[in-house]
Amino acid sequence: MKTYTAIDLFSGCGGSALGFKKAGFKILAAVDNDKASAKNYKRNNPETIFFEDNIVNISDKDILKKTGVKKGKLTVILACPPCQGFSSARRISQRNDPRNKLIFEFVRLTKEILPEFIAMENVPGLSKGEGINLFTEAVDMLSKIGYDMPVKNVFDASDFGVPQRRKRLILIGTRLKRIRIESPAPEFGPDGMPKKRTVKEIIGNLESIEAGETDPKDSLHRSRTVSELNFRRLLATPKDGGSWKDWPEELKLNCHKNKSGHYDVYGRMKWDHPAPTLTGGCTNLSKGRFGHPEQNRAISLREAALLQSFPGNYIFEGNIGEISDQIGNSVPPLLAEKIGKIIINSIK
Repeated sequence: MKTYTAIDLFSGCGGSALGFKKAGFKILAAVDNDKASAKNYKRNNPETIFFEDNIVNISDKDILKKTGVKKGKLTVILACPPCQGFSSARRISQRNDPRNKLIFEFVRLTKEILPEFIAMENVPGLSKGEGINLFTEAVDMLSKIGYDMPVKNVFDASDFGVPQRRKRLILIGTRLKRIRIESPAPEFGPDGMPKKRTVKEIIGNLESIEAGETDPKDSLHRSRTVSELNFRRLLATPKDGGSWKDWPEELKLNCHKNKSGHYDVYGRMKWDHPAPTLTGGCTNLSKGRFGHPEQNRAISLREAALLQSFPGNYIFEGNIGEISDQIGNSVPPLLAEKIGKIIINSIK
Protein backbone atom coordinates (compact mmCIF):
# COMPACT_ATOMS: atom_id res chain seq x y z
CA MET A 1 0.00 0.00 0.00
CA LYS A 2 1.32 3.45 -0.91
CA THR A 3 2.37 5.68 1.97
CA TYR A 4 1.21 9.27 1.57
CA THR A 5 3.66 11.67 3.22
CA ALA A 6 3.42 15.34 4.14
CA ILE A 7 5.46 18.19 5.56
CA ASP A 8 3.51 20.80 7.51
CA LEU A 9 4.79 24.39 7.21
CA PHE A 10 3.51 27.14 9.55
CA SER A 11 1.91 24.28 11.43
CA GLY A 12 0.32 26.16 14.32
CA CYS A 13 -1.18 23.81 16.89
CA GLY A 14 -1.86 21.11 14.30
CA GLY A 15 -5.22 21.62 12.61
CA SER A 16 -3.84 20.82 9.16
CA ALA A 17 -1.90 17.84 10.47
CA LEU A 18 -4.94 16.34 12.17
CA GLY A 19 -7.04 16.65 9.03
CA PHE A 20 -4.38 15.21 6.75
CA LYS A 21 -3.73 12.33 9.15
CA LYS A 22 -7.45 11.49 9.09
CA ALA A 23 -7.34 11.60 5.30
CA GLY A 24 -4.55 9.01 5.29
CA PHE A 25 -1.26 10.94 5.41
CA LYS A 26 1.81 10.47 7.55
CA ILE A 27 3.12 13.86 8.73
CA LEU A 28 6.90 13.53 8.60
CA ALA A 29 7.91 17.01 9.74
CA ALA A 30 6.44 20.31 10.86
CA VAL A 31 7.78 23.85 11.18
CA ASP A 32 6.63 26.70 13.44
CA ASN A 33 8.36 29.16 15.75
CA ASP A 34 5.52 29.88 18.17
CA LYS A 35 6.43 28.20 21.46
CA ALA A 36 2.88 27.69 22.72
CA SER A 37 1.74 26.22 19.40
CA ALA A 38 4.84 24.04 19.16
CA LYS A 39 4.20 22.58 22.60
CA ASN A 40 0.67 21.53 21.74
CA TYR A 41 1.62 20.30 18.27
CA LYS A 42 4.27 18.00 19.74
CA ARG A 43 1.89 16.73 22.42
CA ASN A 44 -0.66 15.75 19.77
CA ASN A 45 1.85 14.56 17.14
CA PRO A 46 4.75 12.93 19.00
CA GLU A 47 5.71 10.90 15.93
CA THR A 48 6.37 14.02 13.81
CA ILE A 49 9.81 15.66 13.62
CA PHE A 50 9.28 19.24 14.74
CA PHE A 51 11.45 22.19 13.74
CA GLU A 52 10.79 24.91 16.32
CA ASP A 53 12.45 27.76 14.48
CA ASN A 54 11.82 30.62 12.09
CA ILE A 55 11.17 29.06 8.71
CA VAL A 56 13.78 31.28 7.06
CA ASN A 57 16.39 29.29 9.00
CA ILE A 58 15.12 25.91 7.75
CA SER A 59 16.65 24.39 4.62
CA ASP A 60 15.57 21.52 2.44
CA LYS A 61 18.67 19.64 3.59
CA ASP A 62 17.53 19.93 7.22
CA ILE A 63 14.15 18.45 6.39
CA LEU A 64 15.22 15.79 3.91
CA LYS A 65 18.06 14.55 6.10
CA LYS A 66 15.97 14.20 9.25
CA THR A 67 12.94 12.67 7.52
CA GLY A 68 14.91 10.42 5.19
CA VAL A 69 12.85 11.54 2.20
CA LYS A 70 14.56 12.03 -1.14
CA LYS A 71 13.97 15.15 -3.20
CA GLY A 72 10.94 14.69 -5.44
CA LYS A 73 9.52 11.78 -3.41
CA LEU A 74 7.41 13.61 -0.83
CA THR A 75 3.68 13.47 -1.53
CA VAL A 76 2.70 16.97 -0.36
CA ILE A 77 3.84 20.15 1.30
CA LEU A 78 0.99 21.83 3.12
CA ALA A 79 1.16 25.38 4.41
CA CYS A 80 -0.82 28.21 5.95
CA PRO A 81 1.64 31.11 5.87
CA PRO A 82 0.66 34.06 8.06
CA CYS A 83 -0.71 36.99 6.09
CA GLN A 84 -1.97 39.35 8.78
CA GLY A 85 -2.08 42.31 6.43
CA PHE A 86 -4.73 40.72 4.22
CA SER A 87 -7.20 39.53 6.84
CA SER A 88 -10.60 41.23 6.81
CA ALA A 89 -9.89 42.13 10.46
CA ARG A 90 -6.53 43.69 9.66
CA ARG A 91 -5.31 46.99 11.00
CA ILE A 92 -3.57 49.49 8.74
CA SER A 93 -0.34 48.88 10.65
CA GLN A 94 -0.37 45.23 9.56
CA ARG A 95 -0.35 45.90 5.83
CA ASN A 96 3.45 46.12 5.80
CA ASP A 97 3.97 43.28 8.27
CA PRO A 98 7.08 41.35 7.11
CA ARG A 99 5.24 38.09 7.80
CA ASN A 100 3.04 38.84 4.80
CA LYS A 101 5.92 37.72 2.57
CA LEU A 102 6.44 34.37 4.27
CA ILE A 103 4.44 32.82 1.44
CA PHE A 104 7.72 32.92 -0.49
CA GLU A 105 9.32 30.60 2.09
CA PHE A 106 6.64 28.09 1.13
CA VAL A 107 7.62 28.63 -2.51
CA ARG A 108 11.32 28.27 -1.68
CA LEU A 109 10.95 24.97 0.16
CA THR A 110 8.62 23.68 -2.56
CA LYS A 111 11.31 24.38 -5.15
CA GLU A 112 13.99 22.72 -3.02
CA ILE A 113 12.00 19.62 -1.97
CA LEU A 114 9.82 19.20 -5.09
CA PRO A 115 6.81 17.45 -3.55
CA GLU A 116 4.34 15.79 -5.89
CA PHE A 117 1.57 18.06 -4.59
CA ILE A 118 1.24 21.39 -2.81
CA ALA A 119 -1.66 22.60 -0.68
CA MET A 120 -2.14 26.02 0.91
CA GLU A 121 -4.94 27.54 2.98
CA ASN A 122 -5.13 31.26 3.69
CA VAL A 123 -7.38 34.29 4.12
CA PRO A 124 -9.40 35.35 1.05
CA GLY A 125 -7.68 38.74 1.10
CA LEU A 126 -4.48 37.17 -0.16
CA SER A 127 -6.09 36.63 -3.56
CA LYS A 128 -7.62 40.08 -3.97
CA GLY A 129 -7.03 43.69 -3.07
CA GLU A 130 -3.69 44.42 -1.48
CA GLY A 131 -2.69 40.76 -1.31
CA ILE A 132 -3.20 39.87 -4.95
CA ASN A 133 0.25 40.99 -6.08
CA LEU A 134 1.98 38.68 -3.60
CA PHE A 135 -0.32 35.80 -4.43
CA THR A 136 0.07 36.25 -8.18
CA GLU A 137 3.84 36.40 -7.85
CA ALA A 138 3.89 33.23 -5.73
CA VAL A 139 1.63 31.38 -8.18
CA ASP A 140 3.82 32.46 -11.11
CA MET A 141 6.91 31.18 -9.31
CA LEU A 142 5.25 27.85 -8.59
CA SER A 143 4.15 27.56 -12.22
CA LYS A 144 7.73 28.07 -13.40
CA ILE A 145 8.84 25.26 -11.10
CA GLY A 146 6.36 23.02 -12.90
CA TYR A 147 3.20 23.06 -10.78
CA ASP A 148 -0.26 23.12 -12.29
CA MET A 149 -2.74 24.67 -9.83
CA PRO A 150 -6.31 24.07 -11.00
CA VAL A 151 -7.68 24.86 -7.52
CA LYS A 152 -6.94 28.37 -6.27
CA ASN A 153 -10.30 29.72 -5.19
CA VAL A 154 -12.14 30.91 -2.10
CA PHE A 155 -14.41 28.36 -0.38
CA ASP A 156 -16.63 28.45 2.71
CA ALA A 157 -15.64 25.85 5.30
CA SER A 158 -19.28 25.56 6.41
CA ASP A 159 -19.97 23.76 3.10
CA PHE A 160 -17.64 20.95 4.16
CA GLY A 161 -18.90 20.05 7.60
CA VAL A 162 -17.17 22.77 9.62
CA PRO A 163 -19.82 24.39 11.88
CA GLN A 164 -18.55 27.86 11.06
CA ARG A 165 -18.86 30.39 8.25
CA ARG A 166 -15.19 30.60 7.38
CA LYS A 167 -14.25 31.70 3.88
CA ARG A 168 -10.74 30.65 2.96
CA LEU A 169 -8.50 30.70 -0.07
CA ILE A 170 -7.47 27.15 -0.98
CA LEU A 171 -4.70 26.34 -3.43
CA ILE A 172 -4.01 22.77 -4.55
CA GLY A 173 -1.46 21.93 -7.22
CA THR A 174 0.67 19.14 -8.63
CA ARG A 175 3.72 18.70 -10.84
CA LEU A 176 2.63 15.19 -11.86
CA LYS A 177 1.32 14.79 -15.37
CA ARG A 178 -2.03 13.21 -16.24
CA ILE A 179 -3.33 13.98 -12.75
CA ARG A 180 -6.77 15.55 -12.41
CA ILE A 181 -7.45 17.50 -9.23
CA GLU A 182 -11.12 17.93 -8.41
CA SER A 183 -12.29 21.18 -6.84
CA PRO A 184 -13.71 20.83 -3.30
CA ALA A 185 -17.42 20.06 -3.54
CA PRO A 186 -19.99 20.64 -0.77
CA GLU A 187 -22.04 17.87 0.80
CA PHE A 188 -25.65 18.43 -0.20
CA GLY A 189 -28.77 17.70 1.81
CA PRO A 190 -32.13 16.40 0.55
CA ASP A 191 -33.20 19.98 -0.19
CA GLY A 192 -30.37 20.34 -2.71
CA MET A 193 -28.54 22.86 -0.55
CA PRO A 194 -25.15 22.36 1.15
CA LYS A 195 -25.49 20.73 4.56
CA LYS A 196 -24.70 23.15 7.39
CA ARG A 197 -23.80 22.09 10.90
CA THR A 198 -25.13 24.48 13.52
CA VAL A 199 -23.88 25.93 16.78
CA LYS A 200 -26.60 24.08 18.69
CA GLU A 201 -25.68 20.75 17.10
CA ILE A 202 -22.06 21.13 18.22
CA ILE A 203 -22.16 22.85 21.63
CA GLY A 204 -25.81 22.75 22.66
CA ASN A 205 -25.33 19.86 25.10
CA LEU A 206 -22.32 21.20 27.00
CA GLU A 207 -22.64 22.01 30.69
CA SER A 208 -23.84 25.50 31.53
CA ILE A 209 -21.10 27.67 33.08
CA GLU A 210 -20.84 31.28 34.17
CA ALA A 211 -18.42 33.91 32.90
CA GLY A 212 -14.99 33.21 34.40
CA GLU A 213 -16.00 29.68 35.43
CA THR A 214 -14.47 26.30 34.48
CA ASP A 215 -16.43 23.07 34.19
CA PRO A 216 -14.95 20.80 36.90
CA LYS A 217 -15.26 17.85 34.51
CA ASP A 218 -13.58 19.58 31.56
CA SER A 219 -10.69 22.00 32.13
CA LEU A 220 -10.97 23.33 28.57
CA HIS A 221 -14.61 24.28 29.07
CA ARG A 222 -13.72 27.58 30.69
CA SER A 223 -14.71 31.11 29.81
CA ARG A 224 -13.21 34.53 30.33
CA THR A 225 -14.33 36.80 33.12
CA VAL A 226 -16.29 39.89 32.10
CA SER A 227 -16.43 43.31 33.69
CA GLU A 228 -19.56 44.55 35.43
CA LEU A 229 -20.26 46.87 32.50
CA ASN A 230 -19.91 44.09 29.93
CA PHE A 231 -22.13 41.83 32.03
CA ARG A 232 -24.81 44.51 31.85
CA ARG A 233 -24.32 44.61 28.09
CA LEU A 234 -24.76 40.85 27.90
CA LEU A 235 -27.99 41.07 29.87
CA ALA A 236 -29.21 43.69 27.38
CA THR A 237 -28.28 41.54 24.36
CA PRO A 238 -31.20 39.38 23.19
CA LYS A 239 -30.50 35.67 23.23
CA ASP A 240 -29.93 33.70 20.05
CA GLY A 241 -28.33 36.28 17.78
CA GLY A 242 -28.81 39.65 19.49
CA SER A 243 -26.33 42.51 19.10
CA TRP A 244 -25.36 45.90 20.54
CA LYS A 245 -28.06 47.49 18.40
CA ASP A 246 -30.53 46.31 21.03
CA TRP A 247 -28.73 48.09 23.91
CA PRO A 248 -29.89 51.30 25.55
CA GLU A 249 -27.76 54.30 24.55
CA GLU A 250 -25.85 54.44 27.85
CA LEU A 251 -24.37 50.98 27.23
CA LYS A 252 -23.16 51.62 23.68
CA LEU A 253 -19.52 52.29 22.84
CA ASN A 254 -18.41 55.44 21.05
CA CYS A 255 -17.66 53.38 17.92
CA HIS A 256 -21.31 52.27 17.85
CA LYS A 257 -22.88 55.69 18.03
CA ASN A 258 -23.92 57.44 14.81
CA LYS A 259 -22.58 54.61 12.65
CA SER A 260 -23.47 51.05 11.70
CA GLY A 261 -19.96 49.55 11.84
CA HIS A 262 -18.62 46.98 14.33
CA TYR A 263 -21.95 45.16 14.08
CA ASP A 264 -20.72 41.81 15.41
CA VAL A 265 -18.76 43.08 18.42
CA TYR A 266 -20.40 41.85 21.66
CA GLY A 267 -23.03 39.97 19.66
CA ARG A 268 -24.39 36.52 20.43
CA MET A 269 -24.15 33.50 18.13
CA LYS A 270 -27.33 31.96 16.72
CA TRP A 271 -28.24 28.41 17.72
CA ASP A 272 -29.54 27.29 14.33
CA HIS A 273 -26.75 28.76 12.20
CA PRO A 274 -23.07 27.96 11.79
CA ALA A 275 -20.80 30.05 14.00
CA PRO A 276 -19.23 33.21 12.59
CA THR A 277 -15.56 33.11 11.59
CA LEU A 278 -13.44 32.35 14.65
CA THR A 279 -10.32 34.46 15.15
CA GLY A 280 -7.57 34.56 17.74
CA GLY A 281 -9.95 36.56 19.92
CA CYS A 282 -12.73 33.99 19.69
CA THR A 283 -13.28 33.77 23.47
CA ASN A 284 -13.39 37.55 23.90
CA LEU A 285 -16.70 39.42 23.67
CA SER A 286 -15.08 42.58 22.34
CA LYS A 287 -13.46 40.82 19.38
CA GLY A 288 -16.54 39.71 17.46
CA ARG A 289 -19.85 37.84 17.63
CA PHE A 290 -18.47 35.43 20.21
CA GLY A 291 -21.19 35.65 22.84
CA HIS A 292 -22.89 32.39 23.83
CA PRO A 293 -26.39 32.14 22.30
CA GLU A 294 -28.10 32.19 25.69
CA GLN A 295 -25.62 32.12 28.58
CA ASN A 296 -24.21 35.46 29.74
CA ARG A 297 -20.61 34.95 28.67
CA ALA A 298 -18.38 34.51 25.66
CA ILE A 299 -17.92 31.01 24.29
CA SER A 300 -15.49 28.80 26.18
CA LEU A 301 -12.25 27.34 24.88
CA ARG A 302 -13.95 23.95 24.49
CA GLU A 303 -16.78 25.48 22.50
CA ALA A 304 -14.34 27.33 20.28
CA ALA A 305 -12.33 24.16 19.65
CA LEU A 306 -15.44 22.17 18.74
CA LEU A 307 -16.70 24.92 16.44
CA GLN A 308 -13.29 24.85 14.73
CA SER A 309 -13.90 21.07 14.27
CA PHE A 310 -11.26 19.84 16.72
CA PRO A 311 -12.28 16.59 18.45
CA GLY A 312 -12.86 16.51 22.20
CA ASN A 313 -9.65 14.56 22.86
CA TYR A 314 -7.31 17.08 21.23
CA ILE A 315 -4.79 18.41 23.75
CA PHE A 316 -4.53 22.15 24.39
CA GLU A 317 -2.31 23.57 27.11
CA GLY A 318 -1.52 27.17 28.01
CA ASN A 319 -3.35 30.25 29.20
CA ILE A 320 -6.71 31.23 27.77
CA GLY A 321 -5.19 33.81 25.41
CA GLU A 322 -2.60 31.39 23.98
CA ILE A 323 -5.16 28.66 23.41
CA SER A 324 -7.70 31.07 21.89
CA ASP A 325 -5.06 32.26 19.42
CA GLN A 326 -4.14 28.70 18.45
CA ILE A 327 -7.75 27.65 17.91
CA GLY A 328 -8.77 30.77 16.01
CA ASN A 329 -5.69 30.80 13.78
CA SER A 330 -5.71 27.10 12.95
CA VAL A 331 -6.90 25.40 9.80
CA PRO A 332 -10.16 23.59 10.69
CA PRO A 333 -9.24 19.89 10.74
CA LEU A 334 -12.37 18.94 8.78
CA LEU A 335 -11.40 21.35 6.00
CA ALA A 336 -7.84 20.01 5.97
CA GLU A 337 -9.18 16.44 5.79
CA LYS A 338 -11.25 17.41 2.75
CA ILE A 339 -8.13 18.78 1.01
CA GLY A 340 -6.13 15.69 1.91
CA LYS A 341 -8.79 13.38 0.49
CA ILE A 342 -8.87 15.37 -2.75
CA ILE A 343 -5.13 14.79 -3.17
CA ILE A 344 -5.35 11.06 -2.42
CA ASN A 345 -8.31 10.65 -4.78
CA SER A 346 -6.33 12.46 -7.48
CA ILE A 347 -3.51 9.95 -7.08
CA LYS A 348 -5.86 6.98 -7.11
